[in-house]
This record gives sequence, C-alpha cells and structure tokens, in this order.
Amino acid sequence: MEYADRMNGRSSTGPRAGLLLLAIFCVALVVAAALVYKHDFVFVCRDSLPTVFCAALSGAAPRVLSVVGILTMASMIRPAVLRQVAAALRPTLAWDGIALIALGSVLIFAPWILNKGLPGAVDPSVFVALWLSGLAVAGAGLTHTLFPLKTVFAALKPAALPVGGLVAFGLLLPEVALTLQPIWKMPWLSELTFDTVIAALTFFGQPVVSDATTKMIGIDEFMVLVGPQCSGVEGLALITVFLATYIFLFRDQLRLGRALLLFPIGLVASWTLNSIRIAVLLLIGRYVSPELAIEGFHSHAGWLMFMLLSVSLAAGAHRVRWLQKSGAISVAESTQPRPSFFADRATVLILPFAVFMASSTLTSAISETPAMLYPVRMAFVAVLIALGWSVVRALPWRIDPLSLATGLACGALWVATSGPASATDALLESRLAELSSVAFFGWIVVRLLGTSVVVPLVEEFFFRGYILAKLDKGGMAWRILALVVSTGIFAAMHDRYIAAASAGLLFGLIYLRRGNLTDAVVSHAGANAVIAGWALVHGDFSVI
Repeated sequence: MEYADRMNGRSSTGPRAGLLLLAIFCVALVVAAALVYKHDFVFVCRDSLPTVFCAALSGAAPRVLSVVGILTMASMIRPAVLRQVAAALRPTLAWDGIALIALGSVLIFAPWILNKGLPGAVDPSVFVALWLSGLAVAGAGLTHTLFPLKTVFAALKPAALPVGGLVAFGLLLPEVALTLQPIWKMPWLSELTFDTVIAALTFFGQPVVSDATTKMIGIDEFMVLVGPQCSGVEGLALITVFLATYIFLFRDQLRLGRALLLFPIGLVASWTLNSIRIAVLLLIGRYVSPELAIEGFHSHAGWLMFMLLSVSLAAGAHRVRWLQKSGAISVAESTQPRPSFFADRATVLILPFAVFMASSTLTSAISETPAMLYPVRMAFVAVLIALGWSVVRALPWRIDPLSLATGLACGALWVATSGPASATDALLESRLAELSSVAFFGWIVVRLLGTSVVVPLVEEFFFRGYILAKLDKGGMAWRILALVVSTGIFAAMHDRYIAAASAGLLFGLIYLRRGNLTDAVVSHAGANAVIAGWALVHGDFSVI
C-alpha cells in the first residue's frame, strides 16, 4: 500500500475542496487588485477619462461587496435553488476554464505592469480595454470552470431577470445610500461620534487632543477630522437600505412587527462600529504609520465592517425562530443532518493555510513590523488545527530517518545561502528590544514553535497533501506536472525563490517516495528546526 495515504487524500478532496481553493484564489485576486490599484498605481483617472466612468471605477470595491452581500442574502430565500446550483456543478473543475481565469487575471494586472514600466507612455483607453477584457475573460472562465456550457444556457433564461436585478441593485447600492444620507445628517450625530471617540481613547489612557469647534481629534500630532461624513451617516443609510431589502424579500417568512426591531439593532451596531473604526484609525496613525492609517485602514475598513454587519444581521435574523412565522423553517431543513466541517480532510488540508496567508496579508496592512503579530497569526492557525485534530491524528505519524536527514540538510543549506538583514528586519529587531523580558520570551517561544511545528504542518498539508496529490493522477507525466506546479507555487510564496524551490522539490520527492504526507511534514519540520535554532543562537530572525 505504498501510496495509500496519497490516494486516500485524493479521493476525499473532491469538488468541495476544489471549490474552496477556487474561492480562496478569487478572493485573493480581488484583494490584490484593490490594494495594487489603490496604493501602487500612479494614474489620475479624471485627467484622461470621463468623470462618470472614473467615479464608477473608484467605487468598484464597495460595489462588488454590495453585490456579494445582496446575493448572499437573497440565497437564503431559496435554499432549494442553492441545492439546484450545487447539483449543476461540474464533478471536477474544468482546467481550460482555470486557464481563462489565469489569462483574465494577467489582463487585469497588465495596466499596473505597463504603468510601472512605461509611465505616461500608454494611452489610458488601453488601460480601460485591458481591465474590461480581463474581467470578461476571468468571468467567462469562472463560469466555464464551474458549470457545463449547456447548463449555463438552460439556466440563463429563467435566472437572468431576478439575478440581474439583484446584481444591478447591489451595484447601485452606494448611490442609494448617498441619496438617503441627508436624512441622517443631524448635528447631534457628529457630536455624539466625536464625544464617543474621545471617551474611548481617554478610557484606554491615550493623550487625546481635540477641538470641539472644528471636530478635530488627535493623539499627539496625528489628527483627523470627524465631520458629517465620518459620523457614520453612510453606514446608517446603507444598513437601513440593506435591512429594508432583507425584510421586503423575506416578508412572507418574517413577523413584520418583530422584524422591525432589526432597524434599531442595526443602526446602533453600525454607529458603534464606526466609532471603533475612527478610534482604531487614530491608534494606527499615531503608533504604527500615518500612511497606513489613511491609505490602508481608512480606505477599506468602513465597507468591510458594513458588509460583515449586514450579512451577519440577515443571517442571524434568518435563524432566530422568534422572528419567523410558524412553519417558515421546514422540519426537513431544521432536522437535516450536516456533515462535520472540520472532519473533512480537504478542509483541514486547505483552511489553515488559507488563514495563515490571509493573516499575513492583514498584519502587513496594519503594521510596519508584521512579524511582531506572529503570535496572533499562530493562535488562529493553531485553533483551526485543533478543530481538525481528528484528521491530523489519523495520519500515519512516524519519523523516517531519510526524511529527517533530508530536512536537516535543507535547513543547513537555507542558512548558508541567507543574505544580509533588510531594513524591515532591522526595524523588527528594534521593536523586539522595546519589549519586556516576559513579552520577548513569549514572542521567541511562539516564533520558534510556529516555525518548527505549525508552519511545516500547514504548508505541507496544502502544497503536498492537497495540490500535489490533487494533480497527481497517476503516471510519470502527471507526477512530474504535480511536482513542478506544487514546487512553483511553494517557491512563489517565499522571498528566496531558488532556495524555496529547492526545498519544495525535496519535500515533494520525499512525499512521493512512499506516498506518506507525514514524511514531508517531518522533513520540513527538520529544516525549519535548523533554521529556528540558528536564529535563536545568533539572535538573527531575518533568516526565518
């Protein structure tokens, strides 16, 4: 049974795992495009293109979020439709569709690449053509990846009107909120937000500087203006529209009198989250980076908070029986057994890595020294591993001497080829020096355990346990392809491409040798243990 573990992994990582991986990629693509074009794209749209188009383009992120929120809410109305959609999915994802998604992604990022290489030399209309072409190609690829063409055509006619209407409403939701804003523009609202932010910061011992006349709040020299637009009025208008839409769509299932209570709950929650957002903005601007606070957190936090709140309210209300009319939730739906999410092998192979990478992006967005938040990242990943412990424990754990020796050699090679510390590493060293002895000791322990134990487990589960096993369909050609793809993606996730590719290739070969995922984990853990040990002895964590 040489390849029993790998074959079992393949059989249990079916369409559900592929859909999860595809969803992770799509979310990463949207986030990356938003960050790149928001913060690293020197292009003044209104100097070259129509104002209406530029306004629509600048609000692309909130419009996408609105569409996602509206469709998510509407999907609760017709669970049978969701089951029909699931039944229409391809049994396996179409690789030619994935190729189209990749091509569309390249077209979407092409304006950024051209603008970096040829600043000012490219006609802005070329940028627009590339963006629209990329969206069209990626959208067509996504559809083809998930559904057979005949299924799409069969479902297009009856679904076009309702789905198109919901998408159009989501795209227009920001304009609807702007139209309703005058209703909420009351002076006392700005005053209340202003006073609440000051009280919250003062409670936590911050040296707040404020001017009640101009509505300026600051911590030391970092100041922000809490004007009418920062009082939470946009969030109040949006949550009003969203809840009104939810209650209208679910009017046959909800007790109207009780459902109206969602409005005060949503309004208070929206205003509270907005006050928290301003307070956190001030803290980031004072203690982390003014640019990060203004260009990063301020630009995205508001809409993300709104979408989380609105979807949470709708999903929560939909499960509260007190708000539902009798019989609105069928016995079949309420008693239908659900599979255990964390008992699914594919979930355990993919989800910890997805959270590990997402936390890396998040900490990089909110901190100039994201490594300082490493313990927080490890805490989230460790919780997911603990939840999926039944899958982890079931693997054939054993220490293979060859796997361990290969890993130790790989770690020594990584240390030997490491370069000088960067400016970011020097900043991390200075921040660590500011910690108390207890905090510093705790950070060191978590960093060493995370590097030596958690990271090998998470990365090997994903790269070898899922990607390599998924692509290896038997035969030498498939095996080589699986090894090349998994190694290439592994290398792309690290700063030192050549060293990472060499390590990934070795871990892949160790895995293929006996088809045992734990061999790759042991080898990776051995390599990282050498690196972590060297970093501890020399006090140089830039090598990790």
